[in-house]
Amino acid sequence: MNDSDRLQRPIWDRGEAIDAEMMRFTIGEDWLHDRRLVEVDLQGSLAHARGLARVGLLSPDDLAAIVRGLEELRAAHRRGEWDVEPGDEDVHSAVERRLVERIGEPGKRLHTGRSRNDQVALDLRLWLRAAAARTRAAAAGLADALRGVVARAGELPLPGYTHLRRAMPSSIGLWAEAHAAGVERSLSACAALDLRLVRSPLGSGAGYGTPLELDRAGVARELGFEGPEEPVTLSQNVRGRAELAYLTLLEELALDLGKLAADLWLFTTEEFGFVELPVELTTGSSMMPQKRNPDVVELLRGQARQVSADRAALLAVVRDLPSGYHRDFQLVKPPLFRAHDRMASALPMAARLVTGLSFREADLRSAVDDPALRATERALERVREGTSFREAYLRESRGDLPAGAVVGPATGDARGENS
Repeated sequence: MNDSDRLQRPIWDRGEAIDAEMMRFTIGEDWLHDRRLVEVDLQGSLAHARGLARVGLLSPDDLAAIVRGLEELRAAHRRGEWDVEPGDEDVHSAVERRLVERIGEPGKRLHTGRSRNDQVALDLRLWLRAAAARTRAAAAGLADALRGVVARAGELPLPGYTHLRRAMPSSIGLWAEAHAAGVERSLSACAALDLRLVRSPLGSGAGYGTPLELDRAGVARELGFEGPEEPVTLSQNVRGRAELAYLTLLEELALDLGKLAADLWLFTTEEFGFVELPVELTTGSSMMPQKRNPDVVELLRGQARQVSADRAALLAVVRDLPSGYHRDFQLVKPPLFRAHDRMASALPMAARLVTGLSFREADLRSAVDDPALRATERALERVREGTSFREAYLRESRGDLPAGAVVGPATGDARGENS
């Protein structure tokens, strides 16, 4: 067993025997997921320490030691000198253990007025704030790439489809602009997420507050929140809801991405022949030398589907739980981080793919020259000449009957108006 695999004494240790199998089961891979939270946990701990000092719960000397220790831990973490280990119960335990090792007795005072329940809730809100900002930027990059298609190839014709059958004339510009606007519309889901991230849960303890007079408002403002979560009992009742709101945003964007990928998958086939993928973003066949495969497109489509599965998995964790904290909340992290990672790689790759598209003008023009695409246009021209739309529709459906012909009411036969 490596030293890093050895179970550490938990911060809730009371000197009783602790079952190692139980500990490994309850920790699971939480230590690995918590590696993402080291920076935000240190950020929250620094603000909490300063808040304790403001209300007289930490002496100036203890505050100075804690701040120094936490900042040294942050610098060492950024240098890659330590991380959350398999034997750590979570990021909070890992930080406190190392802080006490570094500065001694003052490190034991940091957890005053704080529970791991409000601590992890805070960490995840801080992480979500940064994650959402990165997602917004990546989605905007994809929308910009699609608008680049509009600028360079927007005038090219493209058949419009319904039921995957040619329907009416359209253009590459309308196609690309629809995808760009769809991505931007999906970003409106950020509003629901933002509402979940404006209040700080820190100071709510295990969900019922603390008898200490804490500077919750000051700590919240220092961390960029509007104020503390009120009532304190709300902090645990809404656990997982901000995460669910973020995955709702990711699912919206994944639906956009899946539709774009499905279009490119079709339009780049020999049967459609409208679009060519950038060669450097295709793969080859191990057997067939002529093949260039759209693996990137297919994986974008598949990853988009998986984001929906991740959201469903997160929803299953938080559904129908009674009030208060439950260890189930630990299971929010895997689908949250999985979905984030999928879209963090998929959105920039999709933007690269779109930027490298080329369009086969001759094939596009040939496809739009199909006379059937203008059946609706011809019917409406008859309407402008005085024919009712329903009669014009029937004439077009029967093969563009000559002007002056009518449709017999009983048999549907075409006959002259004067017959």
